[in-house]
Amino acid sequence: MTPSAELGTLGRYRLVARLAQGGMAEVFLAVLPGPDGFEKPVVIKRMRPELAGVPESRDMFAQEARLMGAFGHGHILSVLDYGVEGGAPFLVLEYVEGVDLARALVVKRALPPVLVRHLGLCLVRALEHVHGLRDARGELLGLVHRDVSPSNVLLGRSGDVKLGDFGIAKGLRTPARTAPGATRGKLRYMSPEQLRGGPLDARADLFSLGVLLYEAVVGQSPFDAATDAQLLLAVRDGRMLPAETLRAAAGAGLATVLERALRPHPAERFASAAELGHALLSVELAGASEQPWRVAALVQETLVAEGRAEVAASPGPGAASPFSAVLLETQGGEEA
Repeated sequence: MTPSAELGTLGRYRLVARLAQGGMAEVFLAVLPGPDGFEKPVVIKRMRPELAGVPESRDMFAQEARLMGAFGHGHILSVLDYGVEGGAPFLVLEYVEGVDLARALVVKRALPPVLVRHLGLCLVRALEHVHGLRDARGELLGLVHRDVSPSNVLLGRSGDVKLGDFGIAKGLRTPARTAPGATRGKLRYMSPEQLRGGPLDARADLFSLGVLLYEAVVGQSPFDAATDAQLLLAVRDGRMLPAETLRAAAGAGLATVLERALRPHPAERFASAAELGHALLSVELAGASEQPWRVAALVQETLVAEGRAEVAASPGPGAASPFSAVLLETQGGEEA
């Protein structure tokens, strides 16, 4: 990669292209240079300098860095470094060459059940790691992602599936920054308890994953609502589309799993990510062995449809990178 002179450097990293800019942060494609022609592509998320002096914003950014630094799982986007320059903190993240699931669903709308099962298994393993994380004393942190949604799922050209954006993740000992009764996250994927602004545990993330997988296999949300108010009522009351809609698209086995994941009361859902994972493994589908090539093919088809296939093969300075900036907003994107 040749450097882009107008962007300069950030710490020891050379900025190649600006990928996106939002209200809280901007995201760059960059490289870590080294001797003998060594270059490692990375993605840098930098807090906007004008917000770096705002204590709440700075604390949220630092909290995200600390959380991601504690993760170590193949299905979670890795943080490689954290630094401060010019008073503004920045996160260095692994570069995933591909698209996010939201973009793929725009192109494909609905995916085959065998691929949706595979995606579900990858994401449930990521959530099992997040929910099971402990501190140095061995005590559970009680982390909840709170924003499991297609735009936060990265799909790589080599078949990778990674969960990202922990900007609004919360644990038992995480300082509360959301007013009582308020919510953060994407309304369309929230559990009933999250919509109410009440206490959350791992089962809220499993509900969100259920919405994501339903949408991926059916091609539409499980809740038929034209407005946010209608959606709130439908989710609260558990009023989903007719069961036949899901069963026709997913098959009986996968439909049964998703129906349980989407029950309105947490006690009626799967108790843990591990339990949901076992249920997905038990679903019998033709060709259901885990095959990352299916993900790779989906990424390629999406890039071709977007006219970006050649860009993906050779990212360069000033090019519109295929990487989707899922970590753009420190708060995790939309806020309800």
